[in-house]
Amino acid sequence: MDKRFFFCSPRTDFHTAFKEILQLYFPEVEPTAIATADLQYLHNQQDSSNVIIEAFTEGQDEVRVCGVRLYGVLEVGCLERKGEVTLLPWEKSSSGERRILRLLLNQLLTHYLHISPSPWGVLRGIRPTKIVHRLLDRGLSACEIQGFLNRAYDVESTKANLVTEIALSQRDFLLSPDQARKSVSIYIGIPFCPSRCLYCSFPSFPIGGAGQQVEQFLDTLRHEITAVHNFLTKRQIEVQTIYVGGGTPTSLPNALFRQLLADIAQAFQGTAVQEYTIEAGRPDTITEDKLSTMREYGVSRISINPQSMRQKTLVAIGRSHRPEDVESVFWLARQFGFSSINMDIIAGLPGETPQDMSYTLERIAALMPDNLTVHTLAVKRGSVLKELSGFLRTETDIVRAMLGDCAQAAGEMGMIPYYLYRQKYMAGNMENIGYALPDKSCLYNISIMEERQTILGLGAAAATKAVYPGSWRLESCHNPKDVSTYINDYKLYLERKLALADRVWRNEEELTC
Repeated sequence: MDKRFFFCSPRTDFHTAFKEILQLYFPEVEPTAIATADLQYLHNQQDSSNVIIEAFTEGQDEVRVCGVRLYGVLEVGCLERKGEVTLLPWEKSSSGERRILRLLLNQLLTHYLHISPSPWGVLRGIRPTKIVHRLLDRGLSACEIQGFLNRAYDVESTKANLVTEIALSQRDFLLSPDQARKSVSIYIGIPFCPSRCLYCSFPSFPIGGAGQQVEQFLDTLRHEITAVHNFLTKRQIEVQTIYVGGGTPTSLPNALFRQLLADIAQAFQGTAVQEYTIEAGRPDTITEDKLSTMREYGVSRISINPQSMRQKTLVAIGRSHRPEDVESVFWLARQFGFSSINMDIIAGLPGETPQDMSYTLERIAALMPDNLTVHTLAVKRGSVLKELSGFLRTETDIVRAMLGDCAQAAGEMGMIPYYLYRQKYMAGNMENIGYALPDKSCLYNISIMEERQTILGLGAAAATKAVYPGSWRLESCHNPKDVSTYINDYKLYLERKLALADRVWRNEEELTC
C-alpha cells in the first residue's frame, strides 16, 4: 500500500516548510496537514501506511524549542534545538524559524531513510550565489562560507565549494552602488517560436499561426522601446547590456527582424553598451540574412542551442532540426565574425543516458563554443511534458552523472563556471550552470542572477527588476504573458514600470508594483 503523509504543527506558517522537505524525499506525494486533535488518533491506529510528522514548539509567540518527531518510518525519531532560533543577518524571525524547521526535518529524514535527495540540503532559493555575495560583503573567507552553507542549510561540500567559486569569479563584474545608479540592462522578450518544445514552460507561441499579431506586437514593442529610451535619456542613465530573448527572436521574418534591431539600435545602442546578446536558439531559424543583420546592428553574442546532439532526442522533444544543422550554423556564425557564441544543452531529457550526454559533449567540444550553458531538466506547469502522463523521468543518479560529465568536458574546453541558478522541479534537485572561456562570461547573466543592477524588461512576459543601489533591495513587476493583453494594455504596464524605476532613481521608500 502506498504511504500517506500527514504533518501536524500549531503554526500554520510552518506548513510550506513541511511540504517543501517532504516532497524532496517523496516528489509524487501531496502531504496533508492535520489538526493537533487528530494526531493521537492517527498515531493510535498503528497503520503502517501512515507517516506522521509533528513539529512542536515551547514558549509563547517565539520558537524557543523547535523540534520534529517522525512516526511510522522504522521508529519514532526526534530532533530538537533548545534556545532561541539563531537568525542569519538577513532573516526575519519567521523565515529563520522555517529554515530551522526544514533543517531539522531534513536531518531526521536523511537519518531514518538513509538517503540524501538533494546536495543543496534545505537551500530552496533560485540564486544561492546571492547568499555567498552577502557573506563576502561581510568579510568572510571562502572556507568560512563553505562551512556556513553546510551548517545553516545542509549544503554538501561539493556544492558549497562550487557556489563559492562562482561567486568569487563574479566579484570583478559586480557594480558598485555608484555604478548601479548610472546604468541599467535591457531585456526584450519576443514570444514567438517555430514550434513549442516538449519541456518549454516559457510564454512562447508558434509563429506560423500568429498572423498579423506578430506585426501588432512589434508595433507595440516599438512604442515601449521609445518610452523607455526617453525615460533613460532624461535621467542620463546608460545601457550596459542588451539581451533579446523569448521565445526565439530569430523566428521573426527577415524584414521584421531587421526592423526590430533597428528600433533597438536607435534607442539603446551607444558607447556604454558592453554586451548585446540575441537568443538565436533554434538552429532552424538562423540564416545568412539574420546573421548579417545581427552583425550590422552590433550584436556581440548569440546563442545556438542544440539541447542534445542525438537525433532521436530532438524528435522526441519537438525540435525540428538535426545535429548537423547545429554544426553548419555554428560555423556559419563564425564566418560572419561572431566571437562569442553560447550553446545550451539539457541534462535529464527523456530517454537519454550518460552515454548520450557524452556523445553530445564530444560533438560540441569539436566546435569549441565560448560559453556552454548546462540546464537540468525541470518539468514545470505550462510545459507539454508536465501534461503527459507516464513520461520517462530520468533517475537522479543518471542526471548527476551527466552534470559531472558536463563539468569535466567544460574544464577540458578551458571553461570555468561563472553563473548558477536553481529551479523547482529540477531532475535530481540539481542546478543550471553557465561555463565560459576566460573573458567570455555573459555580463547580463551575472546581472540577472546577482540582482545588483536594475534590469528593465520590455515585451511580452518581460520582468523588470529594480534594484536600490547600496542596500540592493529589489522590487519587480512584469509585463503580461498573453500577447493580446500586452498589445491592448501595454500603456498601463509601462506606466507602472517607469514609476517603479523612477522611485529607484529617486531612492524613495519601497512600494509594491
